[in-house]
Amino acid sequence: MQLTDKCFNKVKIDYLKFLTKEKIYKKSKLIHIQNLRKIYIPIAFWIDNKWKKKGKTLLVGLSASQGSGKTTVAAILSIILKVFFKRNVCVISIDDFYKTLDDRIKMAKYKHPLFKTRGVPGTHDINLIKSFFNSIKKKNLKKLYYLGLTKLWMIDLKKIIGIKSKKNQK
Repeated sequence: MQLTDKCFNKVKIDYLKFLTKEKIYKKSKLIHIQNLRKIYIPIAFWIDNKWKKKGKTLLVGLSASQGSGKTTVAAILSIILKVFFKRNVCVISIDDFYKTLDDRIKMAKYKHPLFKTRGVPGTHDINLIKSFFNSIKKKNLKKLYYLGLTKLWMIDLKKIIGIKSKKNQK
């Protein structure tokens, strides 16, 4: 049995549970199974090979337009990397780094009303992003905030400690 077949058999149930939980059945079950075999598993093998060559934390980014499925792809690949490859995976999203609602309301009053909404340029907390990546680089994880899940992975972080939720992110 090929390694990809072993992977498929090991992750198939978790993959289908995820699709059911997230209500992602716009296509037939057969198409989702084919996507697992032909798209997600090969990408996971590619990521794992990159990690093996690097030998330490690997950052993998996904970039695409809003609503294109980055969160879904990240979640599916995370399932495969955790279940089959036994990798520690931390998934982070640019959505996790928005300025607080209070900050955006202030910006909306003084600069432009669109700043109240998330997603427009200028609504991300650049200092928080810098702090996050500097902490990752220095392995000083005690100061990090855990802000959510999605699109950027740190594969094989040894541990994440001292993490608190950041409030007022709506």
